[in-house]
Amino acid sequence: MGKLEAASKQFVEAFNRHDPDAVAAGYATDCVVNDPAYPVPLVGRNAVREDAAKFFRAFPDLRIESLERFEKGDFGAEEFRMTGTNTGPLEEPAGEIAATGKRIDLKGAAVIRFDAQGLVREERRYYDAASLIRQLGLAPEPAGATTR
Repeated sequence: MGKLEAASKQFVEAFNRHDPDAVAAGYATDCVVNDPAYPVPLVGRNAVREDAAKFFRAFPDLRIESLERFEKGDFGAEEFRMTGTNTGPLEEPAGEIAATGKRIDLKGAAVIRFDAQGLVREERRYYDAASLIRQLGLAPEPAGATTR
């Protein structure tokens, strides 16, 4: 089993248990995580834990599944799918967004670099943030868009 497969299994199990400490345990203490929702990277294991806890509060039924993955040496890429219902406040850099009661179904990907211990040293998350905002009912669908 490669580093990505082992890390993904641990992450998905911790995430779906809504255990922010266990999610963060898979990251190096000085990790850097780039996420389209944030203007600056998350830095450090504590920032990863806090980020996970915020999403678990906003989406108490949030689930993630691993779809595809590719690994070579200390690098890997993984496609994922996240689903859940926004029934709690969502903390964003610009402020708190009240619960919308809307369900999300979002695919994305992460490109990951591991350290020698198999912990995430650097992560770059990719997903359609505009789609997330539309699914939450916070922005209109673009003209000519079909409904899901």
